[in-house]
Amino acid sequence: GRSGVVLTAAVSLSAAFAYTLHDYLMVRVVRGVAVLSALFRVQVVGLVVLGPLWLLIGESPSGGDEWRAALLAASTGPIEIVALACLLKGLSVGKLSVVGPLAALGGGFGAAFAVALGEPVEGLAAIGLPLAVAGAVLASIERSPDGERRVKATAGAGWGLLCALIWGVEPIVIAEATLLPSLSVVTIGRLASVVFLAPFTALFGGFALPRAFARRSGVAGVLDVAGYFLWVAGTAIGPVATASVLVAQTGTMSAVFGTVALRERPTRIQVVGIAATAVAVTLLALEGAG
Repeated sequence: GRSGVVLTAAVSLSAAFAYTLHDYLMVRVVRGVAVLSALFRVQVVGLVVLGPLWLLIGESPSGGDEWRAALLAASTGPIEIVALACLLKGLSVGKLSVVGPLAALGGGFGAAFAVALGEPVEGLAAIGLPLAVAGAVLASIERSPDGERRVKATAGAGWGLLCALIWGVEPIVIAEATLLPSLSVVTIGRLASVVFLAPFTALFGGFALPRAFARRSGVAGVLDVAGYFLWVAGTAIGPVATASVLVAQTGTMSAVFGTVALRERPTRIQVVGIAATAVAVTLLALEGAG
């Protein structure tokens, strides 16, 4: 009923806000310390939150099919790490208002993968996919500073698109692991991500963070977990279309946060690209939920 739709909207927008606030907090962190060091802190904090919950109310895999699902869930950990590392690297050199919307195009890449595998382009996807391409191109370029009529790639845009590309793969893997409860999937994935990331952090970043950065990373870790559970809750309450579209507005919120809170000033052509990207993400989310 109407009350369910309102509740779904509130929960789903809260998820998008949590993810956006995570990115906003991490902008200053990754511009001051190694990306891997900051990412490791976020992942460990998330595991500290998830681990006790899973031990209290979670279920361990049993039987061959569930153990296969557990292995798939574990494989999402490294995928998530590489995607987030790309996102944070992009934020370390580029604008949140540009990198955030581009990273939100994961659904567009997921749809493109489906098309490549032979799925026909129908409905809203027929509009959303080309719009996503156009928006990504416009948001990723800016005029060269030498005053000539040339354009160059926007700082961080490539990292944002690479993050979206990787996130387009992740739902395919997660879908294969849904034999397990959501809490089990995300906890196993987070444990795998910490194990995967630890040696790279030790070699290339180090585990120590200045107190101010450690605090911001810790809050970001809690927001990351909160965003996931709010997204799951919104999808469970339904309608799924409402939840999908509103959670997908993370990119739109990133653009607002970047321009208002960080005083970023995208160029006019980038503003057009960001707007086109936001519309494309919405259309692809609607198509995916339909």
